[in-house]
Amino acid sequence: MVSKKKKRELMERIIDLAESVENREVDPFEVDVFDFLERLREIFPEAKTPEELLLDIQAILGLTDVISQQEDWIRHKSSLLHFDPMLVTWKVRDLSEKQLAYVLINSWHPTVELECISRPGIEEAINYWDNLAPISERGTELETTETSPEEISREELSEFGFESREDFDEMIEKTWEDLKKNVGEEGQISYWRFIDSDSFQETVKNAWLVSFMVSYGYATIEINPLEEEITLKPREKKETPSERTGTSVPIAITFDDWKRRKKQNA
Repeated sequence: MVSKKKKRELMERIIDLAESVENREVDPFEVDVFDFLERLREIFPEAKTPEELLLDIQAILGLTDVISQQEDWIRHKSSLLHFDPMLVTWKVRDLSEKQLAYVLINSWHPTVELECISRPGIEEAINYWDNLAPISERGTELETTETSPEEISREELSEFGFESREDFDEMIEKTWEDLKKNVGEEGQISYWRFIDSDSFQETVKNAWLVSFMVSYGYATIEINPLEEEITLKPREKKETPSERTGTSVPIAITFDDWKRRKKQNA
């Protein structure tokens, strides 16, 4: 026979636990409803007073509410196709490697596409970086030395088709005018684009004229060794010797490079 005090404590405990579940303070599945119902069934015949009967009814109603919340939880998870982690773990452990592979294949539905570089592409990139010179050494073929314009000999003038110094000065002026016409809105033009011609001999001649044009202060030349770019910028007017900052810039011109540029621009 259970004492009156223990019966009351049991029923009050069940009522408090049911309220905690209702307030989301306790997981409804942590309540052992079956055990509590069995214990209430044992003490119910001994309930004599109205107070005890009221507590018993409240305890039963509390357990009923716990069961109702368990049902709601199961229905909600089922609607989300939810599986308990423990059930999933047991199921996975029972599957063989072959069965797991089939599950992966049947459930794999990629939503994105990833493009990867091919093996030949990787090898080409590796070769490129392996053969690339350090930054400090790049553009060494564009390194320049500043020199002042010197007197042109009659032999040099004759070699390029000039009979006199006046003819040469006139050609420098013409080259300057051509440069100003070709720079466009940017105010500059690629050195190679300006000097390249249909023949290699004419290209060398243009480079020779540009060199003196820059030396005489008609234009400026800028070199970016890292990008391997050379640009020409014409001045609005020729600078006097005292104002002149331009200098001749020797740049290597090879027949192979000329043919390569012609092929790229074809």
